[in-house]
Amino acid sequence: MKQNTTPPDDSWESDAVWKLLEQAAPMKAPDRFAENTVRAARLLVEVKPWWSRLFSPAPLAGLAGATAALAFAVISWVGPAPTSVSPQNSAQAVAIEDISAAETLIAAADHLDDFSDSELVSLIGF
Repeated sequence: MKQNTTPPDDSWESDAVWKLLEQAAPMKAPDRFAENTVRAARLLVEVKPWWSRLFSPAPLAGLAGATAALAFAVISWVGPAPTSVSPQNSAQAVAIEDISAAETLIAAADHLDDFSDSELVSLIGF
């Protein structure tokens, strides 16, 4: 009984690329190929992705310091909450508000070109 030695048409062995590879001349690796490849792999510098550099010790120390400074500033700025509103506190608030409005108007007068007409009208309070 005769066996079929040719592969079927849908086989990977009958692919055109494999046929071209069978026709190609065999290549011999150059001398010291393994040593040169290992040396090149050792000398290759690994480039870390940008997101992994964020978690290195130096940025983490800076981030921790900035967070601590921000937390300290918020805690010291807020301070204890007032228990009741006294007339003295409201009078101080009105005085501070008047000073703030005056400073804003002075700044607007110095730089009139930076403000639109509607912004100037809202500053004056009409």
